Amino acid sequence: MLFFQTLLCLGYLYAHALARLPSRQMQARIHLALLLIAALLADRVLPGIDFRPQSAEAPVAQVLLILGASVGLPYFCLATTGPLVQHWFTRTSHSGSVFRLYALSNVGSFLALLSFPYLLEPWLEQQEMGRLWTIGFWVFALMCLPLAWGAWQQPVGSPPVSPPGVPTQAQSSPPRILPVGWRLRLVWIALPALASLVFIAATDQISHDVAPEPRLWITTLGLYLVTFILTFDHPRWYRPGLFAGLTLVLILVVAGMSDIPGWVGLEWDYGVNEVRWLHFGLLFAVCMLCHGELYRRRPAAPERLTEFYLCMSLGGAFGGLFVTLVATHWFDDYHEWLMALLLAAILAFAVLWQAARSRWARGASAAGAAVMVALLWVLQNPWSWREVRTQEGSEILLDQARNFYGTVSVKERRHVREPERDDRVFYSGSVTHGQQFLSASLKHVPTTYYARDSGIGETLQWAMQRQPALSVALIGLGAGTLANYARADDAYDFYEINPEAVRIAQQWFDNLASCKAKEQKIFLGDARLRMEQLPADKQYDVIVLDAFTGGSVPIHLLTREAFQIYRQHLKPDGFIAINITNAYLNLYPVVRAQAQALGMSYRHKYQAYDEARNIRRNLHFVMTLDPHYLQAYPSVDRPRQDEQGRSLRAEPQDIPGLRLWTDQFSSIAPIVR
Repeated sequence: MLFFQTLLCLGYLYAHALARLPSRQMQARIHLALLLIAALLADRVLPGIDFRPQSAEAPVAQVLLILGASVGLPYFCLATTGPLVQHWFTRTSHSGSVFRLYALSNVGSFLALLSFPYLLEPWLEQQEMGRLWTIGFWVFALMCLPLAWGAWQQPVGSPPVSPPGVPTQAQSSPPRILPVGWRLRLVWIALPALASLVFIAATDQISHDVAPEPRLWITTLGLYLVTFILTFDHPRWYRPGLFAGLTLVLILVVAGMSDIPGWVGLEWDYGVNEVRWLHFGLLFAVCMLCHGELYRRRPAAPERLTEFYLCMSLGGAFGGLFVTLVATHWFDDYHEWLMALLLAAILAFAVLWQAARSRWARGASAAGAAVMVALLWVLQNPWSWREVRTQEGSEILLDQARNFYGTVSVKERRHVREPERDDRVFYSGSVTHGQQFLSASLKHVPTTYYARDSGIGETLQWAMQRQPALSVALIGLGAGTLANYARADDAYDFYEINPEAVRIAQQWFDNLASCKAKEQKIFLGDARLRMEQLPADKQYDVIVLDAFTGGSVPIHLLTREAFQIYRQHLKPDGFIAINITNAYLNLYPVVRAQAQALGMSYRHKYQAYDEARNIRRNLHFVMTLDPHYLQAYPSVDRPRQDEQGRSLRAEPQDIPGLRLWTDQFSSIAPIVR
């Protein structure tokens, strides 16, 4: 988002500067030259392997470099199209409907957003999509030629004529023409900045605190674009009082869903889908409010058009820049969500205040804003939940950090009646990534997904029985729970991409410190790249992949090329054990296809939830060429039953015909639950 919003802003700046040139021919020559250069570079949309990030540090700069080198100039040209074409459109006989072009451009963006996951990704490889994109850009460049040369334009000063049924600019909004001063320019920046902030913050909030579904960004970005389409298409779609009131109601419901029912004596439990759709509704209402008010303040003079869009793009970029450069580095949680709610509430009351006709109504709006701000602070106080105490026990937040990869935290849970069950839990976002009991007798008993009778536990113990010394690679550190399996003669290599996860595992859990392995290493960075850099003779007895329990999985660790790297560093009788526990994606057919491609046999093991032992429901998949292991440990399915206890089916379920995931093709569409 940072890259595309910033480049969009630069494209709008270019359009504004170009439109100020007095010579129409000069505008055409400059833009045609830019289009020609971009068309020549459009076949480089897919970066080569030389651009892969190599550093273990947060790869923000490297990602920006890759995007700039691959799609930088072509996307820059695309970004200039909206304001530039609309500026030229004001010179035609239909200039009264110029702002509808912006709505149409967002219709195109919305259709493109939907076409990728549902039409392109499930069927085409990256190279094919890259060629299709290149051809599309060339077609776009050719279509821009007559526009750049000024076809269909009329001399300056000719009266604009709108088609029948389409309101002119004077007819399509309240008859108020605002002078363009610095205050209005700030409004042009502030309104889209708030919409951008709410869009990004809502996406992070839903992913972090509700449910990190794989295609969340499609829904939130789609809603964001739809509000542009509606507000810029026609004034009938935006009613200030309606959307201001709706915004306030939804803010109150979303912020107080866990507290307000108790205040009024109700027992109300929101389901995950209800919470998710309430957040979606709030995002839509706030963006309609921001973009609707922005459209109402659009310039009347055509020469201000590109300046208006430049300010809009600056606002959108500021929202993204704040989250990426400020919130990510200075906040330990998603505090920008509370900021977004407060600012949206203030905006809603400001709209109501402006619409009020009496002094009493305006006073009530101002008082309501003050009460809402105070109430939001009480309901969403970012520090109030860090220590929760009840008669049964307490839960204290010991540590929390945020970086490029998200948030990680540690909570300590104390039980009044069962002190032997006191523990610490490691979270990545809202997903449990490890747990350790505090009592001396249970401290080093593997829990959560890694019990001794889990698929990974059985595999490690089988290998330990047959080898006096094991070499083990573990991709995904978590709390370091699997280090408890190590013996004195073993060697354990941990691969972890998030430096904050390493810090928390070392500071708050002692699994690594008490690990018995004579050799223990932590490789910081992308596991696939780090393993690819290993000497060719580096061989492991067991490779454990444990990075797929969240809603957004690292797909590049599950492709054919990735498994070829694992196989290259696996001993002939070794094991590849994969934790495929995931509430959102059915990863079983993906790894099964990889096992078949490698010519390896496999098994899976489902383990049910066990509260007494702190065992979470888990599913592991193991590849090996060891027939004795497969005979000793047959696969274990998860039985699914209806409410009457009748058997429905067994899981995991295969998906016949699923294409093998490669670096060129990896569609999640067939495996979304």
